[in-house]
Amino acid sequence: MHPFSILTLGIFVAGYITARWDLVTRLHELAIFAWDYGVVSRAAKGFAALTIVFLLVFIPVERLATREANLHPRSPGSGVSAREQLRRRGSF
Repeated sequence: MHPFSILTLGIFVAGYITARWDLVTRLHELAIFAWDYGVVSRAAKGFAALTIVFLLVFIPVERLATREANLHPRSPGSGVSAREQLRRRGSF
């Protein structure tokens, strides 16, 4: 290889290693900060609260919607599609 390209490659590798080491160091500092301030426990509490809200609100609503859809089924041939309605009005 040309001496200039070897030097360029060496500088690139050194910069890459330095950047990676800096990222690892910052990640380590962030983990220590999160542990000291209880970030993990607060995140777990938030996850639990959102799970309870999901179980108490969204699942019953989904069950109700399923029951209503089964009580009033809609066959594909009985209705007029939105595209057909637009075509009949002259908007499409």
